Amino acid sequence: MPMNPNAVVWGSLLVDCKVHGEIKMGKHAVEKLLEIEPWNSGPYVLLSNMYAEVGRWGDVVRMRKVMRQQGVIKQPGCSWIEVERKVNVFLAKDRRHPHKNWIYSVLKMLTEQMKLVGYISDANDFEFYDEQSKSELRSWMDAAVG
Repeated sequence: MPMNPNAVVWGSLLVDCKVHGEIKMGKHAVEKLLEIEPWNSGPYVLLSNMYAEVGRWGDVVRMRKVMRQQGVIKQPGCSWIEVERKVNVFLAKDRRHPHKNWIYSVLKMLTEQMKLVGYISDANDFEFYDEQSKSELRSWMDAAVG
């Protein structure tokens, strides 16, 4: 390569490593990314997810610990929609919206309908995977501490 790789190049490599399950090379990409952008939570999260996908819960815990030690914070996902000239903002795992009960009941109904026609949740989706793996992670942490 005629130039030094930047964050975009290392980030692309990291994403490709995640897709193909290349943890060793992914770890190298994370190290290089963090030299360039030490504040970026993305590399930590992707590598942590890669570890979780293969059941390396000790490494998941270690990644989260390193993030805390470095003061790196994962920003929650955010979306918004304008309805009748009012902007509604939604943050991941935020249940403070005044119409939350109605919204979540509609989401539950839609999810059930989607499953009836063959929808299967993507286990590579961080938020989904994070929820699914919490009990396994807690068990591992309890065993490590106790």
